[in-house]
Amino acid sequence: MKLSDEQKAVIEAPLEPMAVTACAGSGKTTTAIRRLIAIRQKLADHRGRVVLLSFSNVAVNTFNKGYAELASDLPDDANRKRIEVDTLDGFFTQHVLRPHAYRTMAATRTPYLVSGSEPFLSSFQYWKSKTERPIPIKDVQVSVENRKLVFFVDTKGREEQLDHGKAKEVIEKLGRTGAYTHNLGRYWVIRTLLHQPAILKALATRYPHVLVDESQDLGTMHKVTLEILMKAGVQVSLIGDVNQGIFAFAGADGMFLKTYADRPGVKDYKLTRNYRSLPPIIDIANRLCGRTDEPDRQLGQGGAFFLGYEDAEHLKLINSFKVRLGELGIPAADAVILSRNTDRAAKLAGTTAAQGQGVVSIFAEAALARDQKSRYQEAFCLVCNAVVGLIDEAPPGLSPALQGSPHEVWMMRLRRLLWTFTRNAEMGLPPSSLQAKAEWHPKLLANLRALLTQMDQLFGLKTVATFGNKMAKKRLEDVALSGAKTDDQEAHGLRVETVHQVKGESIDAVLYVATKANITALLAGTGTEDGRIGYVALTRAKNLFWLAVPHSCLGEMRADLIQAGFIEAVTH
Repeated sequence: MKLSDEQKAVIEAPLEPMAVTACAGSGKTTTAIRRLIAIRQKLADHRGRVVLLSFSNVAVNTFNKGYAELASDLPDDANRKRIEVDTLDGFFTQHVLRPHAYRTMAATRTPYLVSGSEPFLSSFQYWKSKTERPIPIKDVQVSVENRKLVFFVDTKGREEQLDHGKAKEVIEKLGRTGAYTHNLGRYWVIRTLLHQPAILKALATRYPHVLVDESQDLGTMHKVTLEILMKAGVQVSLIGDVNQGIFAFAGADGMFLKTYADRPGVKDYKLTRNYRSLPPIIDIANRLCGRTDEPDRQLGQGGAFFLGYEDAEHLKLINSFKVRLGELGIPAADAVILSRNTDRAAKLAGTTAAQGQGVVSIFAEAALARDQKSRYQEAFCLVCNAVVGLIDEAPPGLSPALQGSPHEVWMMRLRRLLWTFTRNAEMGLPPSSLQAKAEWHPKLLANLRALLTQMDQLFGLKTVATFGNKMAKKRLEDVALSGAKTDDQEAHGLRVETVHQVKGESIDAVLYVATKANITALLAGTGTEDGRIGYVALTRAKNLFWLAVPHSCLGEMRADLIQAGFIEAVTH
């Protein structure tokens, strides 16, 4: 793509912290990668590295692919290797948490991640009182309010603050074993950087420049970590769009990006040209967020439309969408159906929730992930958690170690054994097409007993005495594990995701199946998170966006939709 003057200004800027506000489809990936290369070139013989941090492995893979293409034209010297791309959590885990946090944690081993299902975690719970049920350590979260650490638990969407001293005591007790949860890992990163200034100094020297993508999604713990780096001399640049901030539940409010340019020494830059979407889609997006972004593309077939649907007849809606895809020559693989929540997404995809209870439910979820979604890595991780839960006095941290990259020979052998079990539907995890209670469960028991016997013989890992109780048939039904098939559940061949799952993607055609509340929030603009979720759904679309409106409210919303720029679709 031909770089705009705005992109060139960002790429060629002096070595300085910057706040880059980028509209949807602005070529942010290309700009960020070229800025990385430019920074490294400006550093000349300096041995420091430049790192780009984002929030998901998908984004990291996209950036790495883009860098590999551009780097092929660069000199093959040491500087070419001094550019890195990683997730925020991955970067700090690799450079701070795993190698150094054990000293701050007062642990005697390398820190390890726990999922929350490990049996030994029953000894690490927060007790509000002796008469109330304890809170599992996996549910304890950490945030920063008014520059102070706050411990809380999310109860039905409401944050309940915990006693600071009691929460810190149980977290540090767990820390002494070397264990941490995802949220507590960020806590220990901050503690380590403050407790071990030599590590902070070394990190700041090695990485003098840090770029953060999707920075509107920075939560409070990440903000504090970056502030610590900045005080140590690191130049931090933020890239993002506050109108796409949809992770408020994780403490992200977009204010860090929004106010960053107000700081002394931080330069403000804008990216206002949209290379992704057709003009009608951009026009609506501009009305919703109050921006004046310009389209790079010319008018073409497609645009932004709305149409009514009956919730009980969503297959009819999807078929109409597929017909339109065919008319426009858009392959089904380049289209997606979006929903605001996971339950509706599962219904639209024709998938079912896992049957069973406890460990059995985890195995069922693994079978569904493998068979219905072809997500083998997800299935493997679930199998690891379930199998480790059946081991008597399993080594602490065994499941996350198996899911990572273990170095011990016995653990590598066990990892291969569990991968074989996950993939092999005949001798390992049975197929989800089997009848859950009468076929799938007995086959799972037989294959699992063979696996556990082998694990005992090869590695000395004993099976728990309560194996029979843990593997009971409770909540398994007399239908296939994947659920009873109906005509409406026949695979329609289209990808189905929640809006959060497609954040950052460019998609040829989008069908957003919305509720009245979703549409009301969308039309109200990007002042609320629900409004921003609708904005993100709209701006994923390159050529075609369909907004599915419930028939029950189509009449009252038609005028507002047309005023916003949508056209009512005509279906056959």
